[in-house]
Amino acid sequence: MEKGVAKSENRCAECGAVIVDGITCQDQLTTILGWEGQDPELFRVHFYTVASFNLQHPAKFTNEALTELRTNFIQVFDGKTTLDTLAQRMESKFEGNKRVLKDEEERRPVLQEWLVTISDVYNSGRPDGASYRVRRWASTIRKTL
Repeated sequence: MEKGVAKSENRCAECGAVIVDGITCQDQLTTILGWEGQDPELFRVHFYTVASFNLQHPAKFTNEALTELRTNFIQVFDGKTTLDTLAQRMESKFEGNKRVLKDEEERRPVLQEWLVTISDVYNSGRPDGASYRVRRWASTIRKTL
């Protein structure tokens, strides 16, 4: 069983997403990222896909990295910065040996229920409309933050 999966409920122990046909949150994300190659509209919302996933799975990140992610997500979503500006800022902030991930043994997933999760975007493996679902996902996260 993958770390972070609540076996008895078939839900992610961190975001509460339904584990669809045994496909974990991480596997659902990997599939969605694969769809981006065939869907330019979905590729355009790549930042929201990855940021939304990571915001709903914060246990693996250092406090500094998580704070930075929240701030950047809000600034991009609210139109206060561009992705290009963000990329430049992150490159200098987290270059070199700067750690953003905690060691495995330090990670402590805590369940937080979300209105929309990766499983809603994955939609049982249906790529049609995924970019819309990512935007909806990001929007609900922004309201929570």
